[in-house]
Amino acid sequence: MNRIFLIAAVILSALSYASCSDDAPSQLIWEFSNYDNKEITAVYAPDYVNQVQVVAKPDYSGDITLKCTNYTSLSFKANNADGSFKSASTGCTVTKVNDNTLKISFTPIEEAEAEGIYDTFIVEGISGKNMNSTNISVGRIINEKQN
Repeated sequence: MNRIFLIAAVILSALSYASCSDDAPSQLIWEFSNYDNKEITAVYAPDYVNQVQVVAKPDYSGDITLKCTNYTSLSFKANNADGSFKSASTGCTVTKVNDNTLKISFTPIEEAEAEGIYDTFIVEGISGKNMNSTNISVGRIINEKQN
């Protein structure tokens, strides 16, 4: 009799664990476009804390577009009246292009330390009743000629 209860408990535990993992919302999936891949490094790494990393040289001026392919609506905490997120330390501004697309614009900054200058912002994705978030790290690294 105890053996039946043990087997039932193991089966229920396995089913409970499996159903929890099925209910977990999927991570935001990103595509990058409209950028100079010689000047900007853009990486989507879903297994890391900062799932998206975008890095440019301190003297770079330009944009990169980030599109979320699996959530229909994005939001982030703006720190400007126009609804954008501006980071003075990294010289970048994040704006919403449409419901599922962001643009990061870079302006030149004076200099970056050897370790680089980084800022992070969180983007939330919503699609129906599903919701999840992504940490996006934006950085500036020192130019080789400044070494």
